[in-house]
Amino acid sequence: MTRLSNRQYPMLKIFAEADPGFRMSLAEAHQYDQRPFRSMLMQGWINFDGKDFFLTKMGRAAWVEFGGTHIGRKNPDAPLCQYFIGMWGGGKRGKYRTPPQTRTPGLEPDTWEDRSRKAAPAAAAH
Repeated sequence: MTRLSNRQYPMLKIFAEADPGFRMSLAEAHQYDQRPFRSMLMQGWINFDGKDFFLTKMGRAAWVEFGGTHIGRKNPDAPLCQYFIGMWGGGKRGKYRTPPQTRTPGLEPDTWEDRSRKAAPAAAAH
């Protein structure tokens, strides 16, 4: 499974979405954080020929895998995994009940409305 860090993703995106044969000069590479370059070199996703950085076949494959991994279930009607059954079903397979409706602080759904409410006091404080 391909895992991309918050720095690798935008860097690999630059290479993967560019025209075929795209090469990034050393001078251009100096404009970016160097950590994703090193990690992508170690992974074999990009290479450096002494003059330019370029995307490798392994880098292209990583990008395709990361962006195209199917996460749908084969049988969406099948029961959820044992973790959810134990959490909300009393630990007995096949005995489901509605999840608790209590709200745990910090685990509420993130909505734009919540963000604007949270941002307003911070903006007023300055």
